[in-house]
Amino acid sequence: MTINKQLSILMLLISLFSIIVVACAFKISDAARFHQLNSQHFNYIIELNELIARYPNALPETEALKAVVIKIQDQPEACVALPSSVDRFLMRMINAESIITICKKDIKIADDLLESIKLFELGLITPSAMKIDLNIGNKKFRSNSIEFIGPVDKLSYFIVKASTMTTVILSIFLFLMALTIAQAILKVVKRMQETKDKLVISEEKNKQLAHKDSLTGLPNRNALDKQINKNILMSSIEKFAVFFIDLDRFKDVNDTRGHAQGDKLLNIIANRLEKAMEDNGYVFRFGGDEFVAIVNFSTVQHDVEKMASQFIKTIAEPVLLENTDVYVTASLGISIYPSNADDAESLVKYADTAMYEAKKEGKNQYLFYQDAFSQEYTRRLSYESQLRCAIEKDQLHIVYQPIVNLNNFATQGTEALLRWQLNEETMVSPDIFIPIAEYSGQIIEIGEWVLRNACQQNKLWRESGASKLNIAVNVSPYQLFNPHFPQLVQKILAEFDIPPHCLDLEITESMTVSDNAVFLRTLNELSEMGVRLLMDDFGTGYSCLSYLRQLPFDVLKIDKSFVSDYDTIASTIIAMGKQLDMKIIAEGVETQNSLDTLTQQQCDFAQGYFFQRPISAEQLDVFKIYNNLKSTHNTHDTAY
Repeated sequence: MTINKQLSILMLLISLFSIIVVACAFKISDAARFHQLNSQHFNYIIELNELIARYPNALPETEALKAVVIKIQDQPEACVALPSSVDRFLMRMINAESIITICKKDIKIADDLLESIKLFELGLITPSAMKIDLNIGNKKFRSNSIEFIGPVDKLSYFIVKASTMTTVILSIFLFLMALTIAQAILKVVKRMQETKDKLVISEEKNKQLAHKDSLTGLPNRNALDKQINKNILMSSIEKFAVFFIDLDRFKDVNDTRGHAQGDKLLNIIANRLEKAMEDNGYVFRFGGDEFVAIVNFSTVQHDVEKMASQFIKTIAEPVLLENTDVYVTASLGISIYPSNADDAESLVKYADTAMYEAKKEGKNQYLFYQDAFSQEYTRRLSYESQLRCAIEKDQLHIVYQPIVNLNNFATQGTEALLRWQLNEETMVSPDIFIPIAEYSGQIIEIGEWVLRNACQQNKLWRESGASKLNIAVNVSPYQLFNPHFPQLVQKILAEFDIPPHCLDLEITESMTVSDNAVFLRTLNELSEMGVRLLMDDFGTGYSCLSYLRQLPFDVLKIDKSFVSDYDTIASTIIAMGKQLDMKIIAEGVETQNSLDTLTQQQCDFAQGYFFQRPISAEQLDVFKIYNNLKSTHNTHDTAY
């Protein structure tokens, strides 16, 4: 039985003990009341005797007689009314019921005397008869009073004895119970002391664990602030830099190989960073795939750059996971004490800001913090917050740019381009808000909104007669890493009754080098569905023929940076596409000379300001044929 239960029982027994003691006290008081009433009864009988004795040859005044008889009668009436059901039970149990019987006799005698006095007053009985009744009643009163003493004493004795025994027994039981509980408490106190001693030892271990990462064994972010503050106090000796290190696309490893292999990768990277650091500082695990390093240096910033290069180099070395070499890179941001900041929070924040800029500019590099980054960071946070309600506030809209068939200069399709009108004065560039949406995870919701609205508009155009018009939509890598994305596309196509081959999904070339299993499976599912896949910005990435042959792309889209009056890269891409039996779209066409060059090289399609700037769906004429822009060179047959 637990101590809590024992204490509850003890409290219950104490309460019960208190109730029983109070009840016994009341019972003893009731027994004493019987004696008190009998004593009063006897005194009134004496008063009656004295009244009779004052008139030996005559009768006392009837009013005086009645008053005394009524007082004598009040006592037995009180005795009859006094006992409770418990008292009556006790009387029966100890054979003391004569108490009530005697009282009732006295009441009857008193009633008879009062009746005789009444008859005497009416002259119905003689004085001598009245005298006889009076003496007989007086004698019975005295006899009953004496007889009453015996059962009352018996009842009182029983009640006192029973109350005393009950009190003694309960006291002994309570003492034993309290003793048992005291022993149990002593045992608990002993165990608590033992536990406390263990906790003291455990607390020392926890203090160490509180500042150490459980996965990698590196100091954690709790230890980071302490170390930075310690370095600040020692800054008169040497300067230091804070590195914020974030692994690029670490999520791909977790998604494709599982969290256990992801944890293994983090451990390997942590060990490499520690070895690269040597005695120049400390490495901390900040959280997830993020690490922070504190690098001490004297006066030459070149030492910091050398360490940053060493970090990038050591992280980029292959990691063996499940008998396969896996390659990861890292983006680094660096803040310097005291030139950038003089407190721990700001130093880490600025290094994180610089890391974000390094990641945004292409990853696998390091950047030193600049004040301009802070403004960019603040602006990014503001945009991120406002972007969350952009759809609800109807700030997002889509503009469309025609894709022109260079065979007949007819509008073959349109590309849906997302725009964000933050307010009347501010139009936020997609180059700014798309990376923010991807970084914050909002791109999933926004991407679905764009796909749905673009397909809905395409349906309206098709119903108006442009039945073969294609709609091109840009897709974020985060959408393609979602295994449910093909089902979403299929659902939207069915919703707006659009044939799959009329939907073109534009995918940036740099994405296609991913070996993410979900990404590759998604591409194949979309291709099998009949959706056309366009490799966007071709030529800016890796441009490798081997992966072009392996991936199910239908169209290459030449980046606008290669579309000039004459560019050998563009001609090479067109030739490469022809070899792979792929169609070619050139974007960014702005001059007649560029158009002539593309048609001469047998490029299939083009889009750009030379044909039409991106405009709203209401302004765009999807039936337009750009006859006035036709090249003087021979055209060729092609189908989109």
